[in-house]
Amino acid sequence: MKKERHAKIIEIMQRQNVITIKELSELLNCTEMTVRRNLDELQEMNFVKRERGYAVLLQSAKDTDYYIEIGEHQQEKHAIATVAMQYIHPLQNICMDSGTTIQQLIMMLPKNMSLSVITPSLMAALTLSNHTDIQILIPGGLMHHSNRSILISDPEWISQYQADIAFLSCRSFRVPGGAFEHSQTLTTTKRALASIAKKKILLLDYSKWNVNSLCNSLKLSDLDIIITDNKAPLELVTKAAQCGIEILLVNPADNSVQEHFNEQQI
Repeated sequence: MKKERHAKIIEIMQRQNVITIKELSELLNCTEMTVRRNLDELQEMNFVKRERGYAVLLQSAKDTDYYIEIGEHQQEKHAIATVAMQYIHPLQNICMDSGTTIQQLIMMLPKNMSLSVITPSLMAALTLSNHTDIQILIPGGLMHHSNRSILISDPEWISQYQADIAFLSCRSFRVPGGAFEHSQTLTTTKRALASIAKKKILLLDYSKWNVNSLCNSLKLSDLDIIITDNKAPLELVTKAAQCGIEILLVNPADNSVQEHFNEQQI
């Protein structure tokens, strides 16, 4: 309950960076005392700053519409997706999460490659609709409008399937916490995709590192590989690598792997 209220407060404050205690209590349908207590807890976690009678949202991961985000950091996303392609081979079963970097990867898939793809992304499904050699499975659930994806309504349903790889996205990434999302509803789909995959690969550009987002979707230990670009903070990349995670640092200038931590055989 507390985590849900924390997430709701952050969600409200992403639309309105400065808000009064009274406004929050009315929007949350709870007492001002409850709001103050929750804001104090969020302040301890460095999400908000409490002032007399109001609160200010601190640096947070952006919650943007798909069509805005697809135009951001394009060179980095393209380079990350180019390197991620080396993990895809014919006849694999692959989970493709929603996310604009993963959409770049989707657009690189050859039309004549036989694959089975499980994806909640409506944009991915639309892109692959003319790839007749790719079998597409879209899980049932509610639509998440801003990122054009399906929120899986029954996570147990997906357990009947198995995947070789899950390509996963996140709203923000912190060490040692792992991958984070804005709301609890988004975490369920990502965990469901990861749960059936032998290998979990997180794709993220430098802008996702070390920004605040409230709900942990995947722990660092849940991941096998992280592919990011060379603008990612090296200190945090090194810390993540020290936890045993394989990390590929990509150079967007030529789509090459600039540094490879804990390299494993593909």
